[in-house]
Amino acid sequence: MEYLKETTKREGITFVLLVYGASRLLYLAAGSVLAGVVPISRFQTVTMDVPFGRMGLWSHWDGEHYVALAAGGYLRPPEQVSPAFFPLYPLLMRSFAELFGGPVSWGALSVWGTLISLIALPFALFFVYRIAEDGWDTGVARGAVLALALFPTTFFLNAAYTESLFLALSAGSLWAARVRKDLLLACLLAGLATATRNVGVFLLAPLAYEWFRNRDLYNWRGVYLALAPSGLAAYATYLWLRFGDPLLFYTDQQKWGREPAGPLATAARAWQSAVEGSGRLLDPALWSNPSLAGFADHLSQARDLYNLLFFVFALAVLLAGLRDLPPDLALYAFLLVLPAALFGTPQSPLMGAPRYVLVAFPLFIVLGLLAKNRPVFLAGLAFSTLLSLVFCALFVTWRFVA
Repeated sequence: MEYLKETTKREGITFVLLVYGASRLLYLAAGSVLAGVVPISRFQTVTMDVPFGRMGLWSHWDGEHYVALAAGGYLRPPEQVSPAFFPLYPLLMRSFAELFGGPVSWGALSVWGTLISLIALPFALFFVYRIAEDGWDTGVARGAVLALALFPTTFFLNAAYTESLFLALSAGSLWAARVRKDLLLACLLAGLATATRNVGVFLLAPLAYEWFRNRDLYNWRGVYLALAPSGLAAYATYLWLRFGDPLLFYTDQQKWGREPAGPLATAARAWQSAVEGSGRLLDPALWSNPSLAGFADHLSQARDLYNLLFFVFALAVLLAGLRDLPPDLALYAFLLVLPAALFGTPQSPLMGAPRYVLVAFPLFIVLGLLAKNRPVFLAGLAFSTLLSLVFCALFVTWRFVA
């Protein structure tokens, strides 16, 4: 029996590493090629990665903020990086750059941002694999990892963004609680997750559920749950001591026009902005004088349509999976997806939804259940991969995706 378990574990690790290696090579190579083929957007600001592309092409948009934060800290001129960006990821970028020597330059920090994402990702995939394997079977686990590794916005997992690190910490936390039955490790990883993104605090819900479900095993160890939001608490304390506002990570997001909104108001605005976005794809000027740059620009300007489609897709998958997902995983996934509908901008009420769903890993376990229907699953995987390359082309050429 032990031999079979070890063999199964080795096979799982091998599968995860093969999917990880193949998918990351695909996006790293495709990103470099596409950055040299698709004309760069006029928005391009700092990173100089044309015509062939370097590691800096993965630090666009929010990645640029993380690089600036690692270089100079919060609210320091000239970048004035917002405290809305959480500290663990840029702290790791800075620490690795200093540990391995050399100048702590924007170029070096961009490389370290990508490397940290690439280092964290195989752990994230393994934890998702083990959670799915433990709760279902090997086929579902493999399907979940493939669906996640080739999702349309999966290129963010090798960008200078927090997605890979957060996914590794959050999935690792629930792996520790559900599979390893180690509540202390689960809460410590959750604490690190809350120092990476504010939504890490939602891990409290599934962790509390696991404690209650196994309270005969954990008993007094429920006190470990206090560690789960420790990263967020430490960051809020830092902001209070330095800037006098412990909630600055939230209030400072008003710089981008983000504001709380009710679901009905968001739905109405999301539909209106999606219709306007679809109009970009039907613009007569695009088809009367087609060009690669024109297509790329119009695809990027239709992002509100993608926001709505991704959000509806995520909700539909999770609702369909309610019969199969345990209550804690279902609740956690909904908590990660729903904020996109409650805290957007007036112009783009679901801004970021295609990227936010990437870390809601129970969604991919539901998709992994489709692996039992091989033709449907493979067709969906092929479409997802093609769409991911289109979005990747937009991202590496300084066109906003999510």
